[in-house]
Formats: sequence, structure tokens, C-alpha cells
Amino acid sequence: MKIITDIEKLKSASEPLEFLTEKGIEKEEGDEIITKLKNYLTKEKGAVAVAAPQLGINKRIFCMKFQDAIKTFINPIITKKSKYVIQPETCSSMPGKEILISRPEEITMVYYTDEYKYEENKLIGVAARLFDQSCQLLDGITPDQLGLVSDIEEDGTLWDLTDDEMSQIKEIYKQFIETKQKTYAKKIEGNEELAKQFKQLQFSEKVINGDAAVVGKSPNSKKGQAVAALSLKRSRQAGHLANRADRVHFINQKRK
Repeated sequence: MKIITDIEKLKSASEPLEFLTEKGIEKEEGDEIITKLKNYLTKEKGAVAVAAPQLGINKRIFCMKFQDAIKTFINPIITKKSKYVIQPETCSSMPGKEILISRPEEITMVYYTDEYKYEENKLIGVAARLFDQSCQLLDGITPDQLGLVSDIEEDGTLWDLTDDEMSQIKEIYKQFIETKQKTYAKKIEGNEELAKQFKQLQFSEKVINGDAAVVGKSPNSKKGQAVAALSLKRSRQAGHLANRADRVHFINQKRK
């Protein structure tokens, strides 16, 4: 299956996967979707995650590559987010583009596994950002709605910018968020889809108030690697989502 690259087709919220029935757990529909998602990630070596809507499937499921396996998240909900960090990222449905966006550096989430078992876990660094992006795609929120988009071929990667240049981009990003907030505030009343997007923009307000850090250093720096691995509170793990799967940290906190 080919991934959807017309992002306008991704701007509708997905339906939860209903697998609990009077007779027990109905696995057929979920198993079929999971197989398609895992097959895609296995075939596309550069891909780290894929959400069902990106393959044209209107269900709240996505799969994500970790060091040891491809993990499945059914009906995921993020229950807690930490302080936001502004970093560039990529999205497989936006080929050739890079998006400067603020995302949490630590999250706690609940979901069902590919065995339809309930779990609660925590992610940090790149994994947390990728999980957040995937959940937003399930909500019909694409990265371009909350971030600044640049063309990699024309503009180069944002990771090559100097600290001063990144500071200038940060100021543009602040103005972008402020403008978006004003726009949604006028349209939000009675519109559930816009309400979700506005809520995400409110999180980004922390950026405007200076309650976020901009990572302008190289993603391969020793500081960037060490802090990401050791710090939950001040994680600075950098790098493109598409090629940093080796730095994913998965902290298992299964519900007792």
C-alpha cells in the first residue's frame, strides 16, 4: 500500500477500533489493519511510524518501530505531556518537507497492544515526539497546521542553521502560533474539529511565553545524545524522526 501524501485527505478524525463484543474480543478487523501497517514499515526501511489514516484506513491505530520490534498502539490516548521543545521534524505524508514544531519531550500514554491488552507507558525524546505526531494524525491534525513548513531541497535542512538563524526562525514561529490562535479563536465555537486543533495551539503558547527550548545544535553532538538518554525532564534528543529509531527509549509501565 502507498502512503497518502495529499495531506488534505488526512484532516478528519479517525474512528476508534471497536473490538470488544458480547462474545469477547473480535480480532479480525484489527489484525488485518495491523498486518498492513507492519508490512508497510517492514518494506519502507526509512519509515519509523505509520498511522492507519496514512494508508487510507479510518481507524485509531498506528505502528511504530523500536530497536527490538514494531509496536502497535490501538486507540491511544496521551494522558500527560511534559515541557515542550521546538525542533524540526519530518512526516512521511509530507515528502521533501521539514516542519519546525513544538512537541513534548516526555509523554505518558494508554493504549491497547496488538494482543488487545491494555497498557500504560512512558516515552521520552524522539519517541515521544513521534508518538505525539502519530496521535495528532489520528485526530486529523497534520504537522503543517501547527508548524512552519520548509522545503528541504530548496532551503536545506533546518538542522544546518546556526543558533542565531534558529533564533530568528523561532521568532517567526512565535508569530505563526499567535496568528493561528487568533484565527481559530474566531472559528472554534461549535466546531469540534477546530476545537481539537485550538487545544494543540494552546499548548504551543508556552513557546510564545518562552517556556520551551530550541535545539539548534547538531543532532549528532555528544551533548545531544547524552542528555536525551539520561534526562527525563530536560531531554534534548535531536534528529529527524525518520532516521533516529536507534535512540528510542521505551519505559514499560504496564498497568497492574
